[in-house]
Amino acid sequence: MADGLAQPAEAIARCELYRLLADPVRVRLLGLAAAEELAVGELAELLREGQPKISRHAAALREAGILLARRQGTWTLLRLDPRATTDPVIDDAVRAGQRACAADGTLARIEEVLAARDAETREFFARGGRPLRPGPPSELAAYLAALAPLLPHRRLAIDAGTGDGALLEVLSPVFDRVVALDRAGAQLQLAAERMRRRSLENVELVCGELDGPEVREAVARALGDARPEADPALSGGADVVFAARVLHHAPQPARAMRALVELARPASPGPGDDAQGARGGAVCVLDYEAHHDPTLREQEADVWLGFTPAELRRLAEEAGLSGVEIRRLPSAWQGEGPDRHLVWQLLVGWRSARTGAFNGEGKGTP
Repeated sequence: MADGLAQPAEAIARCELYRLLADPVRVRLLGLAAAEELAVGELAELLREGQPKISRHAAALREAGILLARRQGTWTLLRLDPRATTDPVIDDAVRAGQRACAADGTLARIEEVLAARDAETREFFARGGRPLRPGPPSELAAYLAALAPLLPHRRLAIDAGTGDGALLEVLSPVFDRVVALDRAGAQLQLAAERMRRRSLENVELVCGELDGPEVREAVARALGDARPEADPALSGGADVVFAARVLHHAPQPARAMRALVELARPASPGPGDDAQGARGGAVCVLDYEAHHDPTLREQEADVWLGFTPAELRRLAEEAGLSGVEIRRLPSAWQGEGPDRHLVWQLLVGWRSARTGAFNGEGKGTP
């Protein structure tokens, strides 16, 4: 063919586009795909055409860059590429397809097709699903990870007296780093096994005392402090310190409470805050209300038979916590251990700006 009679490549492409969109089934297919992402089988049902025919039409429209497809198992779901409608010819074809599908009722039937997707699921759960399992769900960590972004301060948590590490399954999905402290190596071995089984990879286990240098060094490492000997009050401290059923084992509860507070992040008053009103890291203490069951001293090596709420509040406030709140917990939350018959209480308070550095000296006992 002489050069003067050659057709430009763009003109050929436009001709192919016109030819592609000349088929009324393809035009109606585009109208439906613009309204909803639909499977090939669903489109075949709506258009009352054979599935192989719809697949061929869809393949041509995909090759032209007008339709997008994604696989879901045996399904191929199709939707209109939103960029395609910037071409006025394609946009006109889509609008024409939607008008045609609206006129013959096909567009309205999309809701019926979508409802059919849901029918099997509804029937499954209407049968009652699986039997109720007691206790927390095995997928609890996934739920906690979903809640984590809602917490403003979750850089570091400390689990003081971690034992076999049960609380780590709650803390690890929520906080960036967790320091788990216990003075018994046998307990830390159990916690390490739990970490391995549950993929708790952001936890550091520490063997030591609440006010010992080992935990201060671990806090400094978790916060990226270059000085491993730094005091938590200088290197930042934890956003939350947990002590679950630890205080009644402490020979000096006042000293233990003071140590817990000093592991928390100190308050940093802002421009409009006074030193007393600012809040630092939180301290959460879970322990028993005062009781009269001495058998726990033999069975669980308890030192103290719980604390009255007033005693617990005094320990917390003298240690430097502000905004202290105490609440009783429902008995259904207390597990199946030998202490399930006791009354459990939860204290939450915040380290205030006025709290000084821990000097290792107790301030009395309850």
